[in-house]
Amino acid sequence: MSNPFHVRWLNGWSFQTVLMEGAVQVEARGFGICLRTPVRPGESPTAAADRLVLAEDRRRRALHAAWLKGERLKANHPEGITPEESLSEEAASSRSERSLIRVAA
Repeated sequence: MSNPFHVRWLNGWSFQTVLMEGAVQVEARGFGICLRTPVRPGESPTAAADRLVLAEDRRRRALHAAWLKGERLKANHPEGITPEESLSEEAASSRSERSLIRVAA
């Protein structure tokens, strides 16, 4: 296999194997971005390149679909809420606490 290499069914992408952080990785360049993924044990560089581009394609399609629907994507929080939502919830709870203090006084 030559380095850089191309995968026939992934037009617009070029790949190369690199040794980085003590592991063999596949670096993908195409459409203005650069992605890297480690080559898993027993996996060929071509399969790693295919896996990398497939994951990026799924991520971009999900972002595009959410943008079309006008939805906000949830952050990777355990509660599934975005930082903005958590701030608005904290503000609402502090307002209700203040109103309870005023009523009690």
